[in-house]
Amino acid sequence: MPASPAPDGPAADAARTLPRRLPVVPLPQPRESLFSWIDHLAAHYEVDRTQIMDWLGLKPATAHAARLARHTAELPLACARPLHAATAIDPKLLRNMTLFGIVRQSTGRLDRHPDYRWAPEETWAFCPQCLAPPTRWPLWWYHSWAVICPKHRCYTASSCPDCGSPFSPSILRGDAPGRCPGFLPRADNPVALPPPGKRLSKRQRCGRPLWEIETPPATDPAVHAVFHRLLQFHDEETPSRDLQQWYDDLRTLKVLLTDPHPLRVRAFTSTDLALQERFTAEEDPAPWEDPALLIRWRRSDSGFLYPMRRTSPSTWTGLHDPISAAAKLTVIASVLDSQDPAAAARDVFAVPHPAGLRDYDDHLPSYMYRASPGLRELLARALDPQAAARLPEA
Repeated sequence: MPASPAPDGPAADAARTLPRRLPVVPLPQPRESLFSWIDHLAAHYEVDRTQIMDWLGLKPATAHAARLARHTAELPLACARPLHAATAIDPKLLRNMTLFGIVRQSTGRLDRHPDYRWAPEETWAFCPQCLAPPTRWPLWWYHSWAVICPKHRCYTASSCPDCGSPFSPSILRGDAPGRCPGFLPRADNPVALPPPGKRLSKRQRCGRPLWEIETPPATDPAVHAVFHRLLQFHDEETPSRDLQQWYDDLRTLKVLLTDPHPLRVRAFTSTDLALQERFTAEEDPAPWEDPALLIRWRRSDSGFLYPMRRTSPSTWTGLHDPISAAAKLTVIASVLDSQDPAAAARDVFAVPHPAGLRDYDDHLPSYMYRASPGLRELLARALDPQAAARLPEA
């Protein structure tokens, strides 16, 4: 009996281009990110990231880490199909390893969502102890509230203490998972320009094992309480109305504590020494001119400190600090969990300069429109009349 002719058409072409099924596929861990899981597949098969992405039909480019970071933000359907064919992983699991799920076509813009400007190449927070080999990391590390590790009960980190480089999966080296991909300062002069006619010495990779970084224990119960509520909100497919309202209120207070023109915290108290060190009512008099200074702490108008990294003789770049973020969350929780949020807000926050529409690019965040009545008095003080007029009546 003659063999049947091979089918033709777009469906047949797609079937011929699907990758072969891998013989063994370790399942993703609960809450694991797509980036972490694919790196783990590479380690399992003892190949580099480029090779495993090719096996999975993800067509790695030269910047394979940046491409994989984009897939972790949103996975195009054209990439999800070969990935499913090669691994037989449930599409729901694939979707849960991404921030925005599976999309028909990627927009290519990573900050397109007005509520998620942190995703996905901005600094991640990470728990050093969780990065111990075999290196795996969860998706929730992408979020700005990833301030503690519930497993190790310590604060997370966001940069390498040796070189000051921020942690970001988009620059992680596939041949050195769990190690700092940044560069050490030059031995001759870390930030100065080279003398005329001479070149600076070649910069060396840092390579510090990130799991060896030490972070202080998180001892304030308020930090754990607010963190677990945030984790619960993002784990639930359909959060309750009360939890959604709490989350909208939290984001409203969080953006009001962010420069420019933030609320000012009148006083900050905590039993946690690490949190106490992140707040001061006094201006920081530390000099900016010291050429050997790579990291310095700067006071924001809200009163909380955050690190600045020197990247050139005249340029300082702000770094994310999970402990400072945790201190802000405890202040926010103290207002939202009080019996009278309006009165608590009056006691906790001062408004030196009301914010205007220009501070929010002419568009107030959507969650600010949904703020609870207990925050309306604070919003009337924190926003100028033109911005406050945009909000609906209580």
